[in-house]
Amino acid sequence: MKKNGLSVTIKDIARKAGVSIGTVSRAINNEKGLGPETRQRILRIVRDLDYHPNLRARGLVAKKYDALGIVIPQTSEFAFSNPFYSEILKGIAIKARESGLYLLISFQGEEGYARMVQHGLAAGVIVMINPVDDPRVQDAWKMKVPMVVIPGFPWKQQIPSVDGDSANGGFLAADYLAGLGHRRIALLNGPRHSKYSIQRLSGYRKALKKHRLPFHEELIFESNGTQEMAYEGMRKLISLSGRPTGVMVFNDLSAMGVLRAAKEMGCRIPQELSIIGYGDVPLASMTDPSLTTIRVP
Repeated sequence: MKKNGLSVTIKDIARKAGVSIGTVSRAINNEKGLGPETRQRILRIVRDLDYHPNLRARGLVAKKYDALGIVIPQTSEFAFSNPFYSEILKGIAIKARESGLYLLISFQGEEGYARMVQHGLAAGVIVMINPVDDPRVQDAWKMKVPMVVIPGFPWKQQIPSVDGDSANGGFLAADYLAGLGHRRIALLNGPRHSKYSIQRLSGYRKALKKHRLPFHEELIFESNGTQEMAYEGMRKLISLSGRPTGVMVFNDLSAMGVLRAAKEMGCRIPQELSIIGYGDVPLASMTDPSLTTIRVP
């Protein structure tokens, strides 16, 4: 009678085959040192009993894991509503599949980023869109947790990271608007603790300096990167006595809120307001009018 695959252990296989646990392990992992008849007999029993290796237990013994941890220090609602996260996850998933790795996604609150590795669940972690002042990254790195951060930090760090050139991207966006003749260019930026926000502001200032345009504090609005907050921010910017004629937006998702606010307040696009987003996610091509945006690889 066939047992449930989750309850069958390697000991059950060894007992039925009349061999040691080590011999069963060599057969399952296709290691040398077994005769073809013995290997085939063991694998036939594995199939008959519908045995599946306990990946966590195997990882703890062999120090080799079949999973990669993805840590997103945001709520799941926020991450799944933002197409920028899904684009990054798509790339991670493609490479993980090529490497035969499972993905474990954790939306962390106050827990440490080392947790999945310490509990034997993953080989290492990717931390997506980490705040620059997040001590959990440093703590995990000190514990020697294999880690990559996206986008990393605006200052030099030894922790491996992956990022585009956000400072240059910010410069290109503001430079484009200034090249169209705009003299009051707003920046609807992201959270101040984000590397993206810090570098976009740097690029924005550089473009203003190039075109000899003054920096106006009232034209800078910080948001959390959502449509809703961008919508509110754009309404405030349009209500200014010296309202902007161009606006550089933190991401394409936020740009959706900017478009809505401008239309509701009777501000014609692009005749009265030029908008440039950031990211070039698929959603950007579906707006009316279509959104000009900075493409991120």
